[in-house]
Amino acid sequence: MQNGMQHRLLTVVAITLGVVCFFFVLQMVFIPFVQQQDSDADRNTTAAMPTDHFELGEYYFNATNEASGTYDLKQARYHYEQAIAEDPAKYELVWYQLGRIDFLEGSFDAALYKFQKQLEYFPDGPPRVYYMIGLTHGYKARATKRAEDWEQAAQGFLRYLERDPGSPWARTDLAWVYFAQGKFAAMQPVLELGLSLSPEHPWLLNMYGLYLANTDRPQEAIAYFDRALAAANVLTVDDWGRAYPGNNPLFWEDGLKEFQEVVAYNRALVTSE
Repeated sequence: MQNGMQHRLLTVVAITLGVVCFFFVLQMVFIPFVQQQDSDADRNTTAAMPTDHFELGEYYFNATNEASGTYDLKQARYHYEQAIAEDPAKYELVWYQLGRIDFLEGSFDAALYKFQKQLEYFPDGPPRVYYMIGLTHGYKARATKRAEDWEQAAQGFLRYLERDPGSPWARTDLAWVYFAQGKFAAMQPVLELGLSLSPEHPWLLNMYGLYLANTDRPQEAIAYFDRALAAANVLTVDDWGRAYPGNNPLFWEDGLKEFQEVVAYNRALVTSE
C-alpha cells in the first residue's frame, strides 16, 4: 500500500532494439524550489501556527501533502535542525524528514547520513527510511555509474519490501534499478507480483511495458503501455500529488501532465521501431 511519505520515480524508456535507440528520461522528484508568492498570513488566516520546531518543520514541508499547503524547504530545514539541536532523539521522524530535504536538493551523501542517523536513533521505526535509502542510492548511482551504488539502491528497496511486500511503488522503483543496469530478467518477478496485487497501477504497467520492450516482445509492450496510458489519463492532480509527496504543490499539475506524456511517448517509440 502507498505509504504517503515517499518519493517515487517516473521512468520513461531506455531501450535499444536492433538499430533503434530509445533514450532514458526521468521525471525528477527534486523539482527546483520556487518561492511561494503568497505569505503564510494570507494562506493560514484561520489556522494557528505551531510553536514546536518539529511541527513547524512539518508545516513548512507540507507534511500533510495538501494542495494548498505551505512549501518552503529553507524554513523546513531550519526548524528540523533546531529540533535536532534541542534533542536528536525526541522526534521519531526528524532525521528522516531532514534527509528527504537533502535528497530533494540533490545532496545524496548528506541524505544518506541522515537516514543512517534515523536508523541509529530509531531502529524499530517505520520502514519508509529503507525506501528513501534505496531511492537516494539510485539517484546517486545515476551520477556515479558505480555498480555498488546500484546494488545498495536495490538492497534498500528489498529491505522495504520485506516490511511491505505489496507496495507497487517500491516494486516500480526496484524494477527501475534493474532496468537502469540492463538486468531486464530481474524486473519480471518484481513487477508481475506487483501487478497481481495492483493490476491497473499505471506506474507498474508502464514499467512492465519497458520490460517487455527490452525482451523482444514489442506487441505485448504496446498493450501494457495502452493500459498504463488509460490508467494515467484518469488520474487527477491530487492523485499525482499523493503519489509524489514532498514535491511543491505548484508543480503537481505539470507533473501529472508529464507522466501522461511519458507513457504515450513510450508507446510511440515502441510502435515506431
